[in-house]
Amino acid sequence: MKGLLFTPWEQEDGDRREVPPVEVVGGKGHGLYWLAANGFPVPPTWVLSTIAFDMVVERAGLREAVAEIGHALASLAGEWAAAQQAMDALDPRRAEVVEALHQTDMPDRVGAALADLPLAPAQWAVRSSATVEDNPRHSFAGQFLSLLSVPKGIPLWDAIRRVWASTFRREALMYCAQNTAPLPRMAVAIEPMAPITAEDRSGVVFSQSPVELLPGVMTQVTFGTGQVVVAGYGGDIYSVQGEQVQVQPMPPSEIRITGTEGYTVPQTLPQGRALTDQQARDLAKLALEVAERWGGPVNVEFVWRTGEERPTLLQVRTAA
Repeated sequence: MKGLLFTPWEQEDGDRREVPPVEVVGGKGHGLYWLAANGFPVPPTWVLSTIAFDMVVERAGLREAVAEIGHALASLAGEWAAAQQAMDALDPRRAEVVEALHQTDMPDRVGAALADLPLAPAQWAVRSSATVEDNPRHSFAGQFLSLLSVPKGIPLWDAIRRVWASTFRREALMYCAQNTAPLPRMAVAIEPMAPITAEDRSGVVFSQSPVELLPGVMTQVTFGTGQVVVAGYGGDIYSVQGEQVQVQPMPPSEIRITGTEGYTVPQTLPQGRALTDQQARDLAKLALEVAERWGGPVNVEFVWRTGEERPTLLQVRTAA
């Protein structure tokens, strides 16, 4: 279904194509397609576009409610207490939209588009890709929902609906107000994923360290998924300048791995370092290559599976 589901970069019949615009595939989707177009390692990614989001909003009879929220949001910038009061008044309408999106049936056209997904993967990553995410002015990091190790079948549709509904989280709307950002439209990035274990490592690498005492390229990483790092719960910090590597231990209280039934569950932190010095250098080199091609400092999320020679990049954004 052209315009509804965008396929992985390499599936365009071998022809080079334009990177899809943020307005259609969201900030995260746009960044993933940019990485793929520039030859960087990314997972196979399908993006259910903002057109599908608009279709579901219309089908669920939410167009008026969403427009009301958008108009109210545009007037929230200013004094914090007044914005909180305005959001309180908006809460019933917001909750109505969230509940309706959680319960909406799958439109036939969306179902036909999702039928093009491969049948083999047992689990999926279902990730937000809002039109406001990874913006140079405001990243919206952690404001919307992303789900890992989602089992195939009906749970995939449930996960997509939950990501759509996260557009209207109170915290996300307040973040919009704080940053004078419009009400976003939500695309959804869908990626097949193998279960993630305590031997895998994930995190964020900054091509230009935001910490003065840890100059150079900075990586924050832990075992398992990157959820604890992105949420700010810890992860050892590696600073790389040339061949020199400094390590600042910041172990989280727990990590997260794929559970036996899918999704992710807490796990005790393994002993030892998540990265060797050479792996930290390799990540730094890759981040600098991305930044050079991007045209400025970047933050890059990654996963490095045990036994693999190089990491896979999951997201790129301009460094704040």
